[in-house]
Amino acid sequence: MSLYSETKAQFIHGLVSLDAILEKSAAWAKEQGVQESSLLEAKLAEDMFPLKRQVQVACDMSKRAIARLADVEAPVMEDNEETFAELRERIAATIKFLKSVQDGKLDGDDERPIVVQAREHELHFTARSYVFQFAVPNFYFHETTAYGILRQAGVPLGKRDFLGKIA
Repeated sequence: MSLYSETKAQFIHGLVSLDAILEKSAAWAKEQGVQESSLLEAKLAEDMFPLKRQVQVACDMSKRAIARLADVEAPVMEDNEETFAELRERIAATIKFLKSVQDGKLDGDDERPIVVQAREHELHFTARSYVFQFAVPNFYFHETTAYGILRQAGVPLGKRDFLGKIA
């Protein structure tokens, strides 16, 4: 397997874990009488995205990264999820897309250019630096922040929930 197919596998594993975290959080909220909306809008800090946006960005980061590496179009998602179930559907759709990208499409020159349009400027990477310096760190930032928001809200999550099933 190549670095890039391993990156795809890493994203899928992280999304499966994030899905399980959301499933556990929805069950906890129901048991505790906590409104889903209060968890979905919760933030770690006022200037950070709420939980639902953290999940959306984790999905976007992974699908766009694999799409860029494979030179294919990433599916467009509406960013209109308002429930745990809808966020879980988004994760499932993202995983489905990632799995649809053949590993052979990810192979290529580590030095091939990857350009990311940021808010006010373009970011220029090689494929290798894009994976190590941008895509993977951003994915884990948003996955970890989602976990942290739920943990701070009282959902009984632990490290094993974050790490997911280890083969």
